[in-house]
Amino acid sequence: MGALGSYIPPGTRVRYDGTGEPEYGIVVHCWIDDDIQAYDCHVAFFGDRFPTEKPKCIPYILRYAVVSLVIVSDDHQQ
Repeated sequence: MGALGSYIPPGTRVRYDGTGEPEYGIVVHCWIDDDIQAYDCHVAFFGDRFPTEKPKCIPYILRYAVVSLVIVSDDHQQ
């Protein structure tokens, strides 16, 4: 059986919609998790938008399965 989802390279911009409000972040690390047969990622989240300059706060790092993340294009300005 193949892994659920596809590998997302570090540095990729993503959005997570599972909290009711979109959260924007950048993938830090992605790996195959043999226990769940899916790719997992650590994502540095910035909140409800990507920073346009140096962030004032340290991003928070959370772990999500790739299938719960949406890749956001580099030209997306939210």
